[in-house]
Amino acid sequence: MSAERTLAERAAIAEIPVSEHGVPRWNTHQARAFAEGVRWDDLRAFLAVCDAMSFRAAATSTALAVNTLRRRVERLEQEVGAPLLRRDVNGVTLTAIGSQVLAVARDMHTSADHGRGDGQGDILIKPGEVRIGCTEGLGTFWLTPRLMTLQDQFPDLTISLQQTYDAGADQSRDVDVGLTFNRPQNPDLVRMRVAVLHFMLFASQDYLRRNGTPTSFSDLRDNHRFIEQAGPGINSELGANFFGAELPPGFLTIRSNSALSVYWAVIHGAGISAFPTYTRAISRDLIPITIPAHLRFDLWLYYHASARNSPSIRTTVEWIKDAFDEEKYPWFADEFVHPDKFPGADRQASVVKLYEDMTPRVQYPPGVLPPGKA
Repeated sequence: MSAERTLAERAAIAEIPVSEHGVPRWNTHQARAFAEGVRWDDLRAFLAVCDAMSFRAAATSTALAVNTLRRRVERLEQEVGAPLLRRDVNGVTLTAIGSQVLAVARDMHTSADHGRGDGQGDILIKPGEVRIGCTEGLGTFWLTPRLMTLQDQFPDLTISLQQTYDAGADQSRDVDVGLTFNRPQNPDLVRMRVAVLHFMLFASQDYLRRNGTPTSFSDLRDNHRFIEQAGPGINSELGANFFGAELPPGFLTIRSNSALSVYWAVIHGAGISAFPTYTRAISRDLIPITIPAHLRFDLWLYYHASARNSPSIRTTVEWIKDAFDEEKYPWFADEFVHPDKFPGADRQASVVKLYEDMTPRVQYPPGVLPPGKA
C-alpha cells in the first residue's frame, strides 16, 4: 500500500466503516490485514514504547536508540495517517486509533513471535528438516552466507534452502518459512512485510572504463549494452517503459532467469543491469549508475499459522528478521539510501563478500590507471 494514503482512504478502499472523525472501526480481520502491510519492526517498536509508556524506557529494554524508536513509530504513524501516541513530560499515552493499532500489534506479537510450544515439538513439512523458500538471488547472495548462524541453532536439524527463479512464487506447500515479493493471499499463512529492496543500475569498473558512464536512459539505450533478468514474477515490461519497445540492435546482449548468471556477466564487463542496492555492499567491483530512477519492491515473510508455536519456526523467523534488520543493513529500509552513503567497512563486519573471487583481475595498459586511482 502507498504510504501517501491516509488511514481513512485505506479504510474506504477496504470497505471498512469510518467514524465521523475519520477513524476506521476495524473488526479483527480487517485490522490484521492492515497491520500486515506495515513493517514489522515498526509495530514492534510501537509495542515496546506502549509497554514502557516511555521512549527512553523502551530504548533501555530493547537496546535500541531513542531516535530509532521515534523514527519507527513516526513512520508507523505516517502509514496510519493519524497520531498513535501523545507525548508529554511524563511519557506517552495512546490516542483512540493508537489503542486499535496496539491491540492488533499485541495479537500479531503473540501469534508470530511469542507462541508457546504445546509439548508436541516442531510442526514441519518434513520431520527433521526446516525448509526455507526464497528467490535464487536472495538465497544465493544474501541468505547463504548466514546459514551457518542458523545451523548453529539447529544441531539436530537439516536446513534446506529451496530457491526459486519465480520472484512472486508462493512456495507455502513446499516450505516451512518463505520469502516472496508478492503478498501471499493464503489465509492460513502468517504474513509480514520484513524489508524493502531498492534496485539500481550497476556496471563493472572495467565496463565503465571502456564505455563511459551513461547519463540518461536515452544515452544508455543508444550507446551501451544491457543484460536482462527475465522470468516468472519479474516484470520484464519495465524495460520497455525505460528504453522503449523497439530496442536498437546489440542493446540487449544477454537474457537469463538466473540472478547469478546476470551477476557473472555484469561483473565481467558484458553490460549493464539492475540489481538490489545491497549488491554494492557485497561487491565493491560493481559501480552504481546514478540515472534518476530506481525501483522498490516489498519483501514478504510467511509461514504456516498452524506451526506458529514450533520452536524451529520461531527461530527461523527471528533469523530472517535479523538478516533484513534495517539498523544493521540500511539498504533494506523503506527510505532509499544511495550505495555511496552506505556505512564504511568498519560497520559492515557481518556483510560477506561471498563472490569477490568471481571478479576478473583487469590488466590495464601501461600508463592507464584503474578507476579511482588517477
